[in-house]
This record gives sequence, structure tokens and C-alpha cells, in this order.
Amino acid sequence: MKFILGASLLAATVSALPSPAPPAAAAPGQPRKFTIRQDFLATANKIIPVVVGGPQDTYAPNVVTAAVGDIVQFQFSNGNHTVTQSAAEAACQPLQATVATGVHSGHIPFVDGQTEVGTFNMPVTSTDTMFLYCATGPHCQEGQVMVINPTDDQQIVDYVKASQSTTASVDGTAVVGGTVGTIPLAEAAFVPAPAEEAAPPAAAPPAAAPPAAAPAEPAAEPAEPAAPETTPPPAPADPAAPEPPTTTITITVPPV
Repeated sequence: MKFILGASLLAATVSALPSPAPPAAAAPGQPRKFTIRQDFLATANKIIPVVVGGPQDTYAPNVVTAAVGDIVQFQFSNGNHTVTQSAAEAACQPLQATVATGVHSGHIPFVDGQTEVGTFNMPVTSTDTMFLYCATGPHCQEGQVMVINPTDDQQIVDYVKASQSTTASVDGTAVVGGTVGTIPLAEAAFVPAPAEEAAPPAAAPPAAAPPAAAPAEPAAEPAEPAAPETTPPPAPADPAAPEPPTTTITITVPPV
């Protein structure tokens, strides 16, 4: 009997509480007002942009805190990059090799002159820590890694060191864990790096210089003047030598 009486008093108390007043009707010609529920604001999803690549091979930011239901939107800037999940102790190695649901975006490039930006929209389905790296070339070894929902500030430091100690990256196989799309460049969270200027054409090599002329031979020295010819004087007669004897021969010619 006491229980029935208590229940009756509780019901009477609840019915006596004031009910929420209905919203006042808008005056004719005036726009109607609306109110956003506070419980909706507390659970609304958000898009968290992360810039991939650019003038440097990085993720910006490289640490993100996200709630279940949020979407991490990776926006791919200059270069060619991926978003690939790994285990904490296996930097630069795809988690897909052992877990089929490991995240991988595939390679998404951005080149000079593009008016749209490639994106990878990854819904957050758990608040567990995620380790991500770029599988392009040596980007992971150069520190292009990030952590989602780290348990402390040291995790990103340790993951960067682990990635830099590897010698090569392994690519993922299939696009898993998100949706590839595009957005207009004007809506992106980055400004592309300036286009690289084309290198000027190489100048023609200078013409070869003509061979140097052979040095002129030095002029011959003038010949010394010839000594005048002199006739040696006759040798003086030797007074001591006797003159040779003289022989006279007479020839008679008969008349004709």
C-alpha cells in the first residue's frame, strides 16, 4: 500500500513540472529563428585537414587528435605522396602486409598548374593510436611520418627516429581505409610552391680560337764582308841559288 502511494506522489510531482515552452511564432514577414541543440554540437563530426608534401616532404601537422566520427582529410601538395599505415615498431612497412584493414591511400601527385587538389578522406573509427608514413622513395627515411591520437608527446619523436633508422620503404598494395577525391585548389589548406622556372638553354660553346701563327724565324745575321783578295808578292829570288844554264838552238830553213 505504501509503494502504491509513493508511486502516485512521484507521478503527480513529475506532471507538475513545467514543460518546455513552445517556440514563439514568428511575426508575419519576419524570418523564423532556429536553435542548434547543444547535444548535437557535442557530437558533430569535423574535418581535420592535413597537408601532405609541398616544398618539403612532410605532413602538416604531423600530430593529430581526432574523435570517432571525425574525418582526417589528407590534401596532397607538390610532389607524389602516400598515406600508409604501419605498426609502431615497424616504421616504413605497410600494416596491410599483416592486417587487411591497414590504411593506404595510393600515390596521389600534384604538379604545377593544377587547379584541383587530390584528397584522401579517412574516417576515424577508433581512438587507438595510428602511425602513418609516406611510401614514396626515401620520404619515410627523411621523416615524412605522422601519428594520430598519440598517448604522449614522445611517440612522434620515437616514430621519427625509427623511420630514419630504416634503409628503404615498402609500398602498400590497395587503397583501404578512406576515399580518394579532389577539392578545388582555392579550398585547400595550402598554397602550392612556386612553379620551377625552366632552366635557360645552354649557351653554345665559344668558337675555337685560330691556331697561333708560328713565330717568325729570326733574321739571319749579316754576312761578314769578304776579305779583299790580295796577291801575294813574288817571293824574292834566292841570291844564293845559281841561275840555270842557257841553251841556244839554231834552225836553218832552206829557200823554196
